[in-house]
Amino acid sequence: MGNIAGGITLAVGLWATAPQDQLITWLVVMILFNFARWIAGRRFPKELITDVETRQWERRFLISVVFSGALWGSAGSLFYVQDPPEQGLFLALLIIGMSAAATASLSYHRIAYPAFILPAITPIALCLMSDEKVTAKAIGYVLPFYFTLLYLLSREVYKTTHESILARIDSQYQAMLDHLTGVANRRAFEEAMHREWFRAMRNERALSLIIADIDNFKHCNDRHGHAVGDQVLKAVSEVLESRIQRGADLVARIGGEEFSIVLPETDLDDAIALAESIRVDVDMLSSSYPNAIPKVTISLGVASLLPDNSTNEESLFELADSALYRAKTKGKNRVESMIVQ
Repeated sequence: MGNIAGGITLAVGLWATAPQDQLITWLVVMILFNFARWIAGRRFPKELITDVETRQWERRFLISVVFSGALWGSAGSLFYVQDPPEQGLFLALLIIGMSAAATASLSYHRIAYPAFILPAITPIALCLMSDEKVTAKAIGYVLPFYFTLLYLLSREVYKTTHESILARIDSQYQAMLDHLTGVANRRAFEEAMHREWFRAMRNERALSLIIADIDNFKHCNDRHGHAVGDQVLKAVSEVLESRIQRGADLVARIGGEEFSIVLPETDLDDAIALAESIRVDVDMLSSSYPNAIPKVTISLGVASLLPDNSTNEESLFELADSALYRAKTKGKNRVESMIVQ
C-alpha cells in the first residue's frame, strides 16, 4: 500500500512535466507488481513451515524487495530533469522518503533493507551529483552518508528483533520439552500431528505414526526404584532419537512410559521397518547402555494414512493405539501395524 500510494503521488506530482506515456507505464507496473505481492502474501501458509519452504519464501521476498527498489530506481533515472529544478527535487525527496520509510518494514531481515535501497537510491543519487545546481549536487553527495546511517540503524533494529524472536522461540521450545527425557512433550506432539496432517493432505503424501510403550514398566519401577525407572525412560528416548534421520520427524513422550514418533511422508513399510529396528535396539539396551539398567522390552503400534477431508489426525492416533494394544495382547516385545487405504 505504501508503494502504491507513493507511486500515485509521483504520477500526480510529475503529470504536467514528465512524459505521460512513460509515467503511466511505470505506475501500472508499480500497481500490478504490488498487487501480485499482496496475492503472494495471502498464500503464505498459516501453519508452521519446513526449512525448505522457509528458504523458498525468503527468496521470493528478497526478489520482490530488489524489484521494488529497482522500480523506484528506474523512476529516478527516467523522470529526473535538471529544469525545472522543482521536478528533480520533488522526485528526489519522494524516493528518499520512500527509502527512509522502508527502514521500519525491511529491518526484520538481515539484508532486505540494503537490497532495496541500493537499486532505489543509486540512480537518483548519480543524477543529483551530476546536476549543475549546487543544491542538487550537495543533496546527491550527502545521500550515501545519510543512507549509511539508516543502514546502521536497520542493523540495530534487526539485531534487537532477532534477539527477541530467539528468546521467544527458546521459551516456546522449553514449553514443548519433556524435561526428564529431553524429547518433545504431549503438547508438542499434538501440535506436530495437527501441522503434519494438513501438510500431508496438501501435498497428498502419507503420514505415519508409531506409538511405543515400555513393557512391564510399573514392575520395573516397583522392583528397582524410580531413579532406575527414570534412567530407563532416558535410555529408551535416546534409542528413539538415534533412529530419527529427518528434521520433520518427531519423537515425543506422550505418557508415563509411552512414546510416539510422527513420520511425515513415510509409508507403512518404512514405518514398520523403523519400529522393528527400535524394538531390537531396546531389547539389547541393558547390555549396550553405559549406565547399568535392567533389561526392558518395548511394544510398538504402527499406522499410516493418506490424509483427506473425511478423516483427521485423531483417526491416525486411534489406529496406532489399536495396533499397540494388539502388540500388547499378543505377548509384548513386538510390532503390530494398521493401515487404511
